[in-house]
Amino acid sequence: MTFFLFAKQLVDMLYQYHVLDYIMVIMVIFLLIYQIALVRPNIRKRFMLSDGIVVLLGGLLTVTFFRSASGYQIYFKVMSAFLIYFVGRVYYDRIKECYGTLTFAAYLVVYINLFVRISHFGLALTRVTDAGGDLYFYDTDMAFAMILAMVFIAMFGKNSVFKLLTIFLVCPYMVFFSDAGIQMVLMIAVYAIIAVYLMELVLDNKKLAGGLLALMILGLLGIVVIIYMPVLGFDNQEFITGLFNSRFLNNDNMYSRYTEWKTILEKCGESGIFSILFGTGMGAEINIRSLYIKIFYSLGLVGLGLSLLLIISIMHYVTRVEDRKTFYLAVILAVLLLGSGVTVNSMESTQMSWFPLLFAGMVISSVQVDRDKSDEERRYAGDYNGDNKTDASNESVGIKG
Repeated sequence: MTFFLFAKQLVDMLYQYHVLDYIMVIMVIFLLIYQIALVRPNIRKRFMLSDGIVVLLGGLLTVTFFRSASGYQIYFKVMSAFLIYFVGRVYYDRIKECYGTLTFAAYLVVYINLFVRISHFGLALTRVTDAGGDLYFYDTDMAFAMILAMVFIAMFGKNSVFKLLTIFLVCPYMVFFSDAGIQMVLMIAVYAIIAVYLMELVLDNKKLAGGLLALMILGLLGIVVIIYMPVLGFDNQEFITGLFNSRFLNNDNMYSRYTEWKTILEKCGESGIFSILFGTGMGAEINIRSLYIKIFYSLGLVGLGLSLLLIISIMHYVTRVEDRKTFYLAVILAVLLLGSGVTVNSMESTQMSWFPLLFAGMVISSVQVDRDKSDEERRYAGDYNGDNKTDASNESVGIKG
């Protein structure tokens, strides 16, 4: 597991070598089979609602795949993300032991790409508006990697001046001097969540922090709804696109996306009620730049409903995590995956989907284990008190006798 978590962030940089991705998928399958054979978990006892939803989504996607007879790359990428969720379920304790490895790999990713950018642009670094992805495919992938690395360093790195420079200078430079608009917005959101976490540590007030976090998430959901309003029946597209004519979002790109999304939704509507309910196809022949539109296209309303239920189920467990650092990490990764999905299909990118689903599985298992320990402690305390009462009763009987 240590090598896997170290290699994952580095392999994402080397996207052109597809064989590395295949090796990582093989490793996922091996890790899952090995740990299940080693631990032999009680599946009937451990199987939760979220596990069943993941299985149903995988089954629904498999049906769509065979119906389409195409899109095998899309299919295996998404299915690998579902598998990594179960890796998190069975490796929950081992993952916690590898936080140092995640941090070390994160530092490597950040500074290797920084040196690459310096070699490409020289000293004119502040005039960069399109970094060409540095070592990644394009800027969105690079920016996502920088944010993810920043999160691992902020949460698990040892406190030092170097850490602060990386978090507050190098990582934001790499993201904001690029052509990754949505990732700039997400980076600001991630900084805000980390600020709430620090405030909770200082004030020791979970309720206040929880309220602020809820308001932030509701605000992000509101932004998502506003972005999708033109394809949900709101006619004033000019007004919506005008809101996103800024340094972060290019309204020309939004115009093209709205045209694509409307065309895709019209195609789904023309395919009949079965396609609306269960999906039209894998969409291998078209580029659907939206996680949510793609779910509807491939899995229909049923798939959308199951996805929403999965998110609610996972967040139910996230709110019950005792370790607050793990809680905030899970929230940040969810924001990154779902936020990136507004303008790209983040589930079809193993770089964007694997870590959020890995930690989602880990969180659920952690909550289960903590709950079992609490139940065992309560039973032990009850048995201990019961034995004491019995002994006291016997002693009193002896005295009376």
